[in-house]
Amino acid sequence: MMFISGQMRFPNLAEKLYSKDVFNPATGELVGTVFLADEKTVFDAISSSALAFESWSKKSAQERGLILLQISTALKSEKQKEELAVLLTKEQGKPLFESRREIEGVTEVIDYFAGLYSSFHSDFYENTNGYAFTIKQPLGVCAAILPWNLPALIFSWKVIPALLCGNAVVVKPSTTCPLTVLKLAEIFYELGLPSGVLNVIPANGELAAGVFAKSPQICKISFTGSIDAGKSVRRQIADGLGVSNSLGDSGGSIGSAGKRLTLELGGSDAMIICDDVNIQTCAAEAVRARFFNCGQACVSPKRIFVFESIFDDFKDQVLREVSKIKVGNGLDKNTTLGPICDKTQWESILSILRFVPQESVLAGGKVPQLTGNLKGGFFIEPTVVSDISNDSVLLTEEIFGPIMVLVPVKDLDEAVLRANDTKFGLGASVWTNDLKRVQKAVQELKAGVVWVNQHSRVLPSLPFGGVKESGLGRENGYRVLEDYLETKTVVIKNTML
Repeated sequence: MMFISGQMRFPNLAEKLYSKDVFNPATGELVGTVFLADEKTVFDAISSSALAFESWSKKSAQERGLILLQISTALKSEKQKEELAVLLTKEQGKPLFESRREIEGVTEVIDYFAGLYSSFHSDFYENTNGYAFTIKQPLGVCAAILPWNLPALIFSWKVIPALLCGNAVVVKPSTTCPLTVLKLAEIFYELGLPSGVLNVIPANGELAAGVFAKSPQICKISFTGSIDAGKSVRRQIADGLGVSNSLGDSGGSIGSAGKRLTLELGGSDAMIICDDVNIQTCAAEAVRARFFNCGQACVSPKRIFVFESIFDDFKDQVLREVSKIKVGNGLDKNTTLGPICDKTQWESILSILRFVPQESVLAGGKVPQLTGNLKGGFFIEPTVVSDISNDSVLLTEEIFGPIMVLVPVKDLDEAVLRANDTKFGLGASVWTNDLKRVQKAVQELKAGVVWVNQHSRVLPSLPFGGVKESGLGRENGYRVLEDYLETKTVVIKNTML
C-alpha cells in the first residue's frame, strides 16, 4: 500500500509493483505488507501534490497552523499514541517506552512549528522614488526521504515546517519501517489536511531519489541516511540542468535547476568525560545515550573519551550499568534494549565484532541466548569495548548498533584532538564542572551540535545538523522556515503613470 491523494492505494492487476513484507525484527512475525512504487507511481504522487499545492498554498499560515494543531491534539490522546507506538515497536523493534516518546516528539514538533505561523515577517523599504517590501511564498512540492531508525520523528522534522509554509510534500519512507509513517499520513488526512498535500510512497531509495532529482515539480529534497546514499542523492541532483546555489538562512543547500537540498548523514559522536564529574551519574547517562534505540541513532555517543585519572572507575561503573540492561521484545514492558532493526544491519554489526580482539571486549559481544519466538530475532548483547587501535572501524566509521567504545585520554587537549579526528561532525558532548573547559570544548569541537553535561537532546526549537561529511544544512529551529520559503521583492514607484 501507499498513501496518495488522501487514500491508501493498492495496485490494480495491470500494475506490476513489487511487494515488501515488514517483519518484527524481534520475533520474525509479519507486521504488514507494502507495495513499492515504480517510477510512474512516484511521478503520479508528485503530480497529486502539485495539484493540491495550488489551494493549500493559498490558505493563510494561521489556517495551516490550526490544522496542524488539530492533528497534534489528536495524536496526544492515549489511545492514538499507544496505537502508533505499538505499530512502531512492531516494525522497528525499539522498546515500547521509546516508541511512546518518539510519538510524543512528533507532537512537540507540530506544536512548535504551528506556533510560528505569525513568524513570516516582511521587510519594508522607503526612499524618495517610492517604496519596496518583501513577501514570503512557499516553494511548491518538497520531497522527504526518511531513514528507518526514527521514522516518525524524522518524518515530523521534514514534513511539518514544509506544510506550515504552504508546501505540499511527497515522502519516501524506509521500506524497512514504512507502516507508522503511512498511518501518520492517514491520520493527517482524516483530521483536516487536504487530499494530496501529503503523499507517502514506499519505494526503492535510488529510484525515488532519481525521480525527485529530475522532476521539475520538486523544489526541495530533504534526506536523512548514510553518507554514501546522501552523496548519491546530491550527484543525481547535480546531473540535472546545471548546478546553482540555493542558500537559506538555516544553512542552505546546493541543488540543480534551483532545487534546494538538506542532507543529514549521520555521525560518530564523541563524549568527553573530564575528571571533575560525578562518575556514577556520567556513566549512567553514557549508557542511556549509547544504547538508546539499540545504538541506532545518529547522535548516539559512539566514542567515549575518558580522562586517564578516572578511566578505571568510570569503566567499572559503565559495566555495572550495562549489566542492568534487559534484552528482549520491545513489546515486553521489562525490555530496555530491543533488536537491531534489519537483518543486513545485524549481520554487519556481528561481522565487525568478529574482528575485535577478545581481550578488548569488556562486556557482551555476542548474540544473546533467547528462547521461544525470540530465538531468531536480530539481537546483540550490549557491548563495551576498550583498548583498540586508532584505525579500528569502531572509531573511524558510524556504528549503528549496541557497541560502546571507551578510550582513555590524558587531558582535554588530547580529547578534543581525538574527537575531531573523524570525517563526521554531527554532535559531541563535554562533561565537566569547569567553565574554562566548557568554553574550550565548545569553541574547538568540530560538530554541528555540542552538548554540555548531557547528550542526544534534540529540541524542535534548535537548529540540528552536522559539519564535514555529516551533512548539509539544518533541520528544526525557526530559521529552517526560510528553507521552505521563497523571498519575493516588490518595488513600487510613488508616482502614477
